[in-house]
Amino acid sequence: MTDQFHIKFGESFYEKYILPKDLGLKSRQVSYWRDNKVIPYFFETHQKHGRMNIPEAIWIMIIKELNDIGVSTEKLKILSYKVWDVPKENKYADQVILKNINSKKSGLSEIGKMNLKSLLSDEMVMDTLREEMNHFTDMLKSCIAYISQPHYIIYSPLTDEHVFLSNNNDQFLKLSSLTFKYPIISIPILDKLSKIISIDLNIKNKNLKYLSSIENQIREIVLFKKPKVVEIAFDNGRIKPRTITEKHVRQEELSDFFIKNKIPKGSKLLIDPRSQDNYKLTLITK
Repeated sequence: MTDQFHIKFGESFYEKYILPKDLGLKSRQVSYWRDNKVIPYFFETHQKHGRMNIPEAIWIMIIKELNDIGVSTEKLKILSYKVWDVPKENKYADQVILKNINSKKSGLSEIGKMNLKSLLSDEMVMDTLREEMNHFTDMLKSCIAYISQPHYIIYSPLTDEHVFLSNNNDQFLKLSSLTFKYPIISIPILDKLSKIISIDLNIKNKNLKYLSSIENQIREIVLFKKPKVVEIAFDNGRIKPRTITEKHVRQEELSDFFIKNKIPKGSKLLIDPRSQDNYKLTLITK
């Protein structure tokens, strides 16, 4: 977890801009969940328009999915409490920060470690971090950083137990014990992350910090210049060329491309405007 990693996710991950209506949710449903503590402290009454950041929005999508398949409000309340309130009460954020300060493999500079130490002594800042850092948000960060790895929530309604699965051996061991006797629900994360990214992509005049500079350039051309056809090709042939036509130039298509095609570091973008509002974008990876 390098200094750049902290900055990258801190600036974009927790910015509140997603509204319930962006997720197809009615205000009556959200109010009911809020009143019944199904969605915890991030929907306090003083919060303007119910805006959510990325983790909050994905969590409410998970709640909706479980509600739609019949998981009771009381069960959802227990699950939300375990996911959000228990780590806050146990000061999980403090443990993570201390671990990174003391670890020689954390990737943090000495200045970065000193900054973390100063955070630990600021109780007001730590109160905020304790609300933002937990096993669930750790999994979401892992999902963005390691798209090819599996990321799921495994949930047992009968026992109220859950596991965040992100290609970790310890989690697999816990999963084995969880599934030994009871039926479970598997909730994939990648599709929900793709949905949130697609909402984010469509916001103009915003440089998305979790995208590379090349990905931001592609986003600008595809979504805001409104070309009829865009062909995205890789010079080494490792990734199949992708053609985006005017029939599906929308943020969902572009979000799908960014998630499924990891652009190598150090790549350069060759922009070739064609006739009739067409573009050919070639990614030079050598």
